[in-house]
Parts: sequence; structure tokens; C-alpha cells
Amino acid sequence: MKIVRIMKMSLNSLKINKMRTFLSMLGVIVGVASLILITSVGYGAQHAILSNIESLGSNVVIVTPGQKTNLFRAVMSGTSTALKPLTYEDVKYLKRKLPDARISPESRINASVKYGNSTISTSGIGTNVDAFFVSNYTLASGRRFTDQDIDGYRNVCILGATTKDSLFGNTDPTGQYVKINDIKYLVIGVLKPVGSIGMMDLDDIIVMPITTLQAHTGKKDVQVIYAKAMDDMPMDVLGARIKSLLIVRHGSENFSINSEQQYVDLATDVTNTFTLMLTAIGSIALIVGGIGIMNIMLASVAERTREIGIRKAVGAKNRDVLLQFLMESTLISGSGGIIGIIIGVVLSLLIPQSFIPTSITTTSIIVGFSVAVFIGIFFGVYPAKKAAQLNPVEALRYE
Repeated sequence: MKIVRIMKMSLNSLKINKMRTFLSMLGVIVGVASLILITSVGYGAQHAILSNIESLGSNVVIVTPGQKTNLFRAVMSGTSTALKPLTYEDVKYLKRKLPDARISPESRINASVKYGNSTISTSGIGTNVDAFFVSNYTLASGRRFTDQDIDGYRNVCILGATTKDSLFGNTDPTGQYVKINDIKYLVIGVLKPVGSIGMMDLDDIIVMPITTLQAHTGKKDVQVIYAKAMDDMPMDVLGARIKSLLIVRHGSENFSINSEQQYVDLATDVTNTFTLMLTAIGSIALIVGGIGIMNIMLASVAERTREIGIRKAVGAKNRDVLLQFLMESTLISGSGGIIGIIIGVVLSLLIPQSFIPTSITTTSIIVGFSVAVFIGIFFGVYPAKKAAQLNPVEALRYE
């Protein structure tokens, strides 16, 4: 029961100086709230990225230009080391040689889209009919591209959900005409919403036949080629066949064969590293809060020196005094941790998921509270030891 009595004494001591107690909590509150918010954003971004990557399916082979031994460098590099870029002719060649697979290219441009008095800037994507079987494109209305659209260089397009809302609002745009970089296109469909990753809106796109895009822009290369077997062909077999075919066509291995799992691993590594870095920054606030607690407790020891002397004179042992001051610092940090968790969770829930996806985990809450308590104990040890080691005779003489 001694622990209960010491806890009551600690609570009473903290209540005497409520403002000082709150101010000493403040650093811990800010630190824990920051940790909860940062980790929820990090896990949310990771979940959103992985969901979009995994929507391609586990049997998708991804071909990128340039011989890269490291996928992170391949994705982050702004230049290609390819002796010869990937082209739509490569796609047609692979389709002829691999009739049992879906082969889809992707070529991107900056597109200015106009309808009526509205003009927006978005991302134009050139692709073919296989994109709807390989990528995560799903129609909300209208129709997909046909071989006639691709082979006939037709000026048709499909709008992403955000592009459609920006130009047409709630009106169905199918059958309407828009101008893409001052060239008229017929809208034949609208894609279902995919979502956002941070500031990147995956629905802010307009999709068109790759042949039409290349004819209007003169752009011959493609950024990526997706391939997916229509039967149960293993992904490594499909990748090996694509590799051998492209080596024959290019004369060298100036491209990289990647899997969906490699992109999942990359996204996981990048988001984990990013979250860890932000968490380390947020932890600085906790350390500052811990130093604040130590300063407050040292001031409290100085103010209560006579009280400590009286307690020791009537029989209190060193460990009782140490435990009381350690309990006070732990209560300060623990309470600050609980308040910080509540604030962090509320802030995470208030962030629009369409802007920044968040994901609050039980682990982050437990870790946040545990770190707060550890901070209180760690920074409370020195003041508590100083209080416990006071000489009772000298303490009684203290004014």
C-alpha cells in the first residue's frame, strides 16, 4: 500500500502548482502528438502506395528503359542509361511474339485540357487496349479503347475522375469534345476513382491512344511497358521471355525487368525510411520535454528541501523520497503522453483522406505512450536521486 500512498502524495504535490505541472507536460504533449501524427501519415502513405501498386496484380512484369541494378536508382534517376529507349514498336513486337500475354505501354505528357470556358493542366497518358487488363484502370462509364481507336489514330480520350469533375462537374462527359493541347478529342469514358498519394492525385489524368499521342507530339519513346500473362504462366518465365526477345531486338540488354514485388519492396523501404526520419525529428520535441521535466523537478526539489527534511526526520527512507519524485516525473510525462495521443489521433482524423491518407495503428499509440513514460523516468532519475540524498539535518535548516 506504500506505492498507493506515495502516488497520492505525488498527485497532491502536482496539484499545488497546476500551471507549472501543465507547462512541464507541454513538451511531452507536443512530442507525442507529433509522433502519432507523423506515423499515421507515414503508414497511411505506405498503405495507399502499396494498394495502388498491388492493384496491378502479383503477375505483372514491368519493363523500364536503362540497365539499372538498383530499382531505387531506376525510379529516382531523372536520366536513362539506355543505349536505345523503349518504344511503341517494342510493344507491338512483344505482342506479336507473345500472343498469350497482355502488353501495355505508358507514355506521359503534360496536357492542357479545355472544355467551354474551363482549362486545366493534367497528366496525359498514352496507352493501348491492354491497359485495362494490365493496369488499374476501371471504367465508371463509357467504353474502353478498341483496336480501331489505336490503329486508326483516333482522337478519343478517357477522363480520370478528378479531370472529369474539374471540367464537367456532375454532368456525364461521354460524347462531349474537349481540347487537349489545342487538338479536339471525343470523350468516350470516365475512369473510376483510384485515390491520392499525398499531393499526387492519381485521378488527375486523361488517357488517350498511344498512337494518337505520338502522332500529335512526335514522342516515340515510352516510359514503361507492363506485361501480364493471360494464362497461368509464372511471372519469372514471362520476364525471361520478354528479356530474351528485347535483347534480340535491341542488340543488348539496355532495359530492366522488374516485378510488382520489387516496387512493393521499394515503396515499403522508402516510406519506412521517410517515416523514421520524421519520427527522429519529432522525437526532439520529446527530448526537449524531458529536459523541461528535469528542470521543473530540480526546482521542485529546491523548493521542497525543508519538506524532504521533515519527511526524513519522521522516518522516510531515501528510497521513499526517490520513489515519490520519480513518481511525480512519471505522472507528468505519462499524463502528457495520454493528452498527446488524444491530440495526435484527433489531428490525424481531421486530415482529409483525399489530401493525405492517414492510418492510426495500435503500435504507434503504445510506442508513443511508452516513450513518454520512459522520458519521465529517464529525466526524473537525477532530480529524484538528488532529493533522496539530501541530509535531513541540513534540509531542516534550509530556508
